[in-house]
Amino acid sequence: MFDQMAHGTAPSSASAPPQKVLRFDKAYLKSLPGIVKIIALVCNIAGFICIKISWAFLSAIFYNILYWCGNILTGFLLLMYTFHFVEKYDRLPWLKCEFVYCGVMSLAFVGTSIFATTIGENTGYAVGFFGLCSIIAYGVDCFLKYKAWKRGLPPQ
Repeated sequence: MFDQMAHGTAPSSASAPPQKVLRFDKAYLKSLPGIVKIIALVCNIAGFICIKISWAFLSAIFYNILYWCGNILTGFLLLMYTFHFVEKYDRLPWLKCEFVYCGVMSLAFVGTSIFATTIGENTGYAVGFFGLCSIIAYGVDCFLKYKAWKRGLPPQ
């Protein structure tokens, strides 16, 4: 029982817990959730550019607020998953929070895209198209997070 202690070595445990190290993971950017987040960011930026060249003031205010919230939070989540912060801080309910966030963003883009499309110009139609692409991207991400949450999977 104490044989290893007599020789100056401590007994080794059979399974040491894995260390949670922050590291860059390029493979996440090629996975389906990573691609969906990148698509959402690109569609947000394209819609923002289109609404900025439009003359509609009220529609631009709502879309700008949604754009900034969406890009900041989606970019933050993309960085968190890419650098494995989510894995390191696994006690937080990542899947639930991201499920709610993606659902709210999808619904918010429905409203602002319809509102921007009613401008009637070409820019309004472009904003509506990029808003539709954002709705699809956030909707797919919401669906993926819901499935993972209900299965009890880890966030990453």
